[in-house]
Amino acid sequence: MPLINTAAMLQHARKNHYAVVGFEPYSIDQIQLVIEAASEESAPVILQLWSEVIVSWGFKLLVSAIRSLAEEVPIPVSIHLDHATDINLIQGALDHGFTSVMYDGSALPFKDNVEMTRRVVKMARPYGASVEAELGIIGFIGDFKNVDEARIEIARHLTDAATAVQFVQETGIDILAPAVGSIHGCSMPIALVDVPRIREIAEAIGIPLALHGGSGVPEDTVKQAVEAGITKLNIDAEIRAVYIRALRKAVDEIGKGERDTIDLARCPCKIREDVKPAVKAIFRLVGSNGKAPPLIK
Repeated sequence: MPLINTAAMLQHARKNHYAVVGFEPYSIDQIQLVIEAASEESAPVILQLWSEVIVSWGFKLLVSAIRSLAEEVPIPVSIHLDHATDINLIQGALDHGFTSVMYDGSALPFKDNVEMTRRVVKMARPYGASVEAELGIIGFIGDFKNVDEARIEIARHLTDAATAVQFVQETGIDILAPAVGSIHGCSMPIALVDVPRIREIAEAIGIPLALHGGSGVPEDTVKQAVEAGITKLNIDAEIRAVYIRALRKAVDEIGKGERDTIDLARCPCKIREDVKPAVKAIFRLVGSNGKAPPLIK
């Protein structure tokens, strides 16, 4: 089916108490395996692309691949620009048909974050695209010496409900990614997420909430976060790790020790076999499996 607006997808999730997963593919075969897995689970899905991926492949190829694959499956699919700080990149995404964009002004003072995010909202409206923004600081695991330091530092920059309300009202965004204790780039479930804070923010702002750093959150906490109001779960590091292991396994099995001369054409199919179960498990974790039919209606 045609690509759909991300916020519309998330509003359905919000009303029906599940979350949509935003995956971060790095290549065309990853895009294909995520959409195939989503279709097999009858789950809506968001394909999130960030600047480095766009530099590698280009807007035209990425959008063409996603749109072509999406039109072949009976599930809602959207394309999202993730963690953008470059206005020109955001404009490019809108011009090429992205159904949502994220402006990440979390490192800016509040006033500047509001000003820049509001500007992006005005850019997106004529395209019918929705806008996500980040408030508070969701750190990257690689920025810290150890887990304890990461938890302590991240806890200093959490988002409070009152500030979230002000931010949403002043910017007009469609999706908010608040800092609630999760950690970007963390493939192990070690983050201490403040679930009561999620519930308080969700009840206060009335728009979909995104949980970044989903790979670093324990499964039980993910379920609690969805129940509390999270409607978009970002996943990258966990699936990336599974993919890399599957790639190494494929090279060893197909090449039979001759890594320099393996038949590369056989690798993507072998990798999909190993990675798709991990992708499907996340749909089930957040309760989005089986939600495509009612969302389409």
